[in-house]
Amino acid sequence: MADSLKAEGNAAFSAGDFKLAVEKFSAAIDVDASNHVFFSNRSASYASLGDYNSALADAETCVSINPSWPKGYSRLGAALQGLRKFAEAK
Repeated sequence: MADSLKAEGNAAFSAGDFKLAVEKFSAAIDVDASNHVFFSNRSASYASLGDYNSALADAETCVSINPSWPKGYSRLGAALQGLRKFAEAK
């Protein structure tokens, strides 16, 4: 079920419906909160909506779940850049 919600979130993101993408990824997280990819994707969706505080929180969760996954750090940097916290984004 979580994977189908992720697929729906990815489709919404690709279509530019970032609000729906957040809803789908949130539902996937409700099913499986241990999957770092769900937090990563929701972080990207929040960033696309300009909600960088939420994007940062999800990026931090993503990195805490899987610190060896490089894309999580990319999400973290994007959120920090959006918040204009350039020194922290290094």
